[in-house]
Amino acid sequence: MIIRLILLSAITSIGWLVFLRRNRLPFHIMTVFGLLAAAGVAIVFPETTNDVANLVGVGRGADLVFYTAIVVVMFILVHYYTKFVELQTQVTQLTREITILKAEVDRVAPPAVSSSSGL
Repeated sequence: MIIRLILLSAITSIGWLVFLRRNRLPFHIMTVFGLLAAAGVAIVFPETTNDVANLVGVGRGADLVFYTAIVVVMFILVHYYTKFVELQTQVTQLTREITILKAEVDRVAPPAVSSSSGL
């Protein structure tokens, strides 16, 4: 019984931390909340996961939870990978624009060259 309380408090803490770090809730965060809610139900009603697992053709409820977690983690990894690639593209585009603007500014007003040779 104590393990249920520990697991429920851990899941609640994770959900609370995710909620505090976001000012809006995009789809992947809602997916995490859904997974946390499902984990909470699995902890409180462990026999329910066995019933659902048998309904969908999986042997044990623990296996069903494991398979579902793998799919959700893969979804989140792919989501963050695509976000990373998108950010990389944006940084590249901004770098190009800044370089072009700097070249135009230097062409119009060349940088001042100091006359002292340091000798």
